[in-house]
Amino acid sequence: MDGSRRFVTSPLDPIGAPHWVGRSAELGVLHEHLMSLRRGAGGCVLVEGPPGIGKSALVGEAVRTVDADEVLVLRGSADEFCVSLPFQLITEALRPVDGDEPAPEPDSLWGAGARNPLAAGVQEALARVERACAVRPVVLIASDLQWADQASLTVLGSLLRLTEQLPLLLVGEVTTGSQRDHVHQLRRTFTTRDAAHVVVGPLNDEESVLLAEAFLGLPLSAGLRELALQTGGNALHIRELVAALLRERRVEERSGFAHPVPGPDGGTQLPTSLSAAIADRLGYLSDDTLEALRSASALGAGFDPGELAAVLGRPLEQVAKALGEAAESGVLDDRGSTVEFHAPLLRQALYESMTPAVRALRHRQIAQRLSDAGRPPERVAAQLVRAGSDPDDWTLTWLTSSGTALLHRAPQLAVDLLQHATAHLDRADERREPLEAVLAMAAYLRGRFEECETIATRVLGSTAEPDRAGEMTWIIGCVLFHTGRYAEGIELATGAATRWQLSPVWLARLRALHGMLTLGTALGPEQDGSVIPRVTEALELGRDLEDAHTVAYAANTMWTYLFAKKEFDAAAACLDEGLAGAEDDPRLADIRFVLASNKMHHLRGADISDERVWATARAARKAALECGSARVGTVLGMTAGLAYFEGSWDDALADLEVVDDDLADGYTKFTVKGLLALIKVRRGDVDGAREQLDGIGDPDVLLTCARVNSTNYWHARLALADREGRDDDVLVLLRRVLAEEFGAVAADYHRILPRALRLARAAGMADLAAEVVACAGRAADRDDRKVVRAVAWHCQGVAAADPDLLRRALDYFDGAVWAAEAAECADDLAVVLAGTGDMDAARTAMRDAAERYLALGATGDLDRADARWREAGLRRGARGTRTRPATGWESLTPTERRVAELVAEGLSNPDIAERLLSSRRTVQTHVSRILGKLGMRSRLEVARAVVEGAHQSAVS
Repeated sequence: MDGSRRFVTSPLDPIGAPHWVGRSAELGVLHEHLMSLRRGAGGCVLVEGPPGIGKSALVGEAVRTVDADEVLVLRGSADEFCVSLPFQLITEALRPVDGDEPAPEPDSLWGAGARNPLAAGVQEALARVERACAVRPVVLIASDLQWADQASLTVLGSLLRLTEQLPLLLVGEVTTGSQRDHVHQLRRTFTTRDAAHVVVGPLNDEESVLLAEAFLGLPLSAGLRELALQTGGNALHIRELVAALLRERRVEERSGFAHPVPGPDGGTQLPTSLSAAIADRLGYLSDDTLEALRSASALGAGFDPGELAAVLGRPLEQVAKALGEAAESGVLDDRGSTVEFHAPLLRQALYESMTPAVRALRHRQIAQRLSDAGRPPERVAAQLVRAGSDPDDWTLTWLTSSGTALLHRAPQLAVDLLQHATAHLDRADERREPLEAVLAMAAYLRGRFEECETIATRVLGSTAEPDRAGEMTWIIGCVLFHTGRYAEGIELATGAATRWQLSPVWLARLRALHGMLTLGTALGPEQDGSVIPRVTEALELGRDLEDAHTVAYAANTMWTYLFAKKEFDAAAACLDEGLAGAEDDPRLADIRFVLASNKMHHLRGADISDERVWATARAARKAALECGSARVGTVLGMTAGLAYFEGSWDDALADLEVVDDDLADGYTKFTVKGLLALIKVRRGDVDGAREQLDGIGDPDVLLTCARVNSTNYWHARLALADREGRDDDVLVLLRRVLAEEFGAVAADYHRILPRALRLARAAGMADLAAEVVACAGRAADRDDRKVVRAVAWHCQGVAAADPDLLRRALDYFDGAVWAAEAAECADDLAVVLAGTGDMDAARTAMRDAAERYLALGATGDLDRADARWREAGLRRGARGTRTRPATGWESLTPTERRVAELVAEGLSNPDIAERLLSSRRTVQTHVSRILGKLGMRSRLEVARAVVEGAHQSAVS
């Protein structure tokens, strides 16, 4: 070849090219969203197109000029090998959140002992993003969503909703044609949240030529233009075509243009398809490099060089040399701690160059070497899933030893492998039993009680291992407890203790289980003493063995029994003992939550509203986040109950309304919907109250295991029947709630009695009214809490028409901050005073009661009170009506104002939740309402409004 020719050699980096080619409309959409982000407004963009079309390059060009000090850019990508590994995409994206610190390991997003570890991890991931947004606006780019794992998709779905109130721009990249249901759902979520949908199609002819010229740095001659137009406008194909030209020295510069150079055989044939171009590129690599890349392709789109060295069994220096050659050829990109294939199609071509049989063998070899190198079990499991065929001896041995650890790190992956393994084992195979034991635990953790019971019963019937028998008995017993089958559970626990030579630890735990189950049948007045022996024995054994598991469960059972017996001091000591042992053990997060929640309820019921209540609530909230979604819902229900008692009904609703059905187990649904229904009916929303009660399901089933916390449910049903004029139902309900067993068991039974008394008197049922007053007196005799005594004064004051008793009760309710009870007491005081003829005092009490009802928003209660007051000769008229405007600063509730102030301080939603002892989701609800009421689009606007308002107040 003529030595005077100047061959073209040019870097192939379109992002670094001096001129971006085409896509002006698509870039405009992204730039517009980035401008809004700088102003504090979030948004979402979905970028979609076929493989190699340039989706990632487009997004990269849009964020290329972003100032890193002004906006934080996070990027995570998925691949088909990681689709079963929880949090892979979102973990990669969160790498820069903590500055220069290493990326968090995926398992750091959830507690190893969590009842629902994935749900807990979702909450933690969202909190990290929200805290990042509090520092500066964030762009989060999620690439290759078609391969995203379910946990990451769940996080992204929640982040989409957060873009309405956070300075967060969420950009998703997805390949056209993905058939995964979760991706369809996410796509629908994007498009229903006013997201921009950017469809990246082929470049037109002019743009295809311009892109090739940008790669070469020269205008194309007619011959090269023709080649460029054969690429179908696919940016990756154009890049690979130019790479092939440069690699073979097939381009020369003449007269300022790039011209094709014939090959050695005189022809001008070059790869005319993308796959051919990729094959041509890979053909230039050495055999050692190709072999290393094939194993790398089985690891996924991104990999750790050290991990690849372990897989290959080669020194890292030798592997680094092969990776360097691949990087120089444009196959790999160095990302610092990881190496990635430049394009998914490059990895795919290498992976598919192996036959299916070879691929399966390689995956299994990789799994074994990853295990030998001490890599996390989910990395090993992902390779075994890809191997696909019947499990060999090594796989079964590994699952037996690592199945439990895998279950807590990648639950679905563990279940898939375990089910596949057990399906290929005979019943007599000794390896089947330990694998099925892990499957039973998996079913329990996922709330699949029927499946759990079936598997665990099968294991229990065949095992010869006492400890395994103890574990399976505990799991089955817990299922029976949750489903209200107490007698079956007692028989099971008793039989296991006599059948097996159990270790002292398991013997103690089954004693605690026996006590839990006995409690389910022993809360009535006739069977009280049957709980004590087993629970006391379990507590003593747990203390002697220093087994926090036994002590925690037995202490909670003892508390429930003593609390129902109204022995509050002894009950409180049980809670403290159980919490002390469970404090630092992540495996006991669930029972720690139960203990802390019960302590919070205990303290408030004892008229304690100081820091002890809030400290306990913080402990319950922390444990709930470790446990996962169902417990988060439960703690929201508990804090909503506190807000309800204190009269902050807006705050209570904010907590309750974020507890969706998919977040709440049956018990939580019962308690949450009962309180929601009660607030709604008291506020006059009859349809809303009925909807909540209808959504509970079969209450008789739930009442079996939720009698202690059933007061709100019965109170709501009674109030709703009254509002709807169903007098017969009112009387039936009255008799049911006055039953002796209900009064002895329900924790807050007294709260329903003043309403019951009013309804009985209104129905002319003097005997029933007298029974209500007698019930109030009996409750006060067996329950030494002051609030119960005050309710008795209230009922006795109404029955005896004694204003002094009512005033005594009202003074107590005000001092102890029992807002609803105080409003009802003032209501009855007005009627009693009118009956005595003291109309001036009656009108004063009426106006006081009306103000109290209005402060609660209890317009339904006020309507009923107005009718009673008119019968007593009292008319409120138009005075006392106080409504909050629908928009503007005055429309904000006190809590919303406080949240707005904390937003102005720059706090994130999780940090505000910590400050207010609330949940992240509740704060999210508050912020959304603030934005809507103020007509604003961003937290930045809210912060400005708060600052300006404070300045104006200071000036005035």
